Amino acid sequence: MVDHWFARVLTRLARWRTDEGAEEPLAVEQSLRELALDPIETTSARGDSELELRRMMQRFGIDADTLPAGWLAGLRDAERTCAHCLDVGRCRRFLAGDEGPEAARRFCPNAEVFDEMAAQLRSAADSS
Repeated sequence: MVDHWFARVLTRLARWRTDEGAEEPLAVEQSLRELALDPIETTSARGDSELELRRMMQRFGIDADTLPAGWLAGLRDAERTCAHCLDVGRCRRFLAGDEGPEAARRFCPNAEVFDEMAAQLRSAADSS
C-alpha cells in the first residue's frame, strides 16, 4: 500500500502550528526545515485533499494501493499539488458527477501525472 504521508504531514503540522496548546513551536519549525517545507504550506494545505486525490486517481483508472514504488515521488508531488489547489469547487463538482478523465484534464493540475501513471499501469498489465 502506498503511504500518502505528505498530505497527512501537512495537515498534522498545520494543526500543531495553530493549536493553542502547542508547547514547542520551534520543534514544528525544525520539522518543516527537515522536510524542506515552507511554513506557509502547512497553514494553507487542505486536510481533505487526500480523499479527493484518491477519488481523482480512480477516475483516471489508478488504484493508489497498487501503484509501483517508482511513482512514490510523483505521488508525493501530486499530493502537494492537490493540497494547495485553488480549483476545489470545480474538482468537487467533477468528482460528484460521472464525467470521465477528459473533463478533469481541463482543470486538474495533476491530470498529466495521472495520465502517465495510468499508462504505465496499463502497460505493466498488458505485459504480464
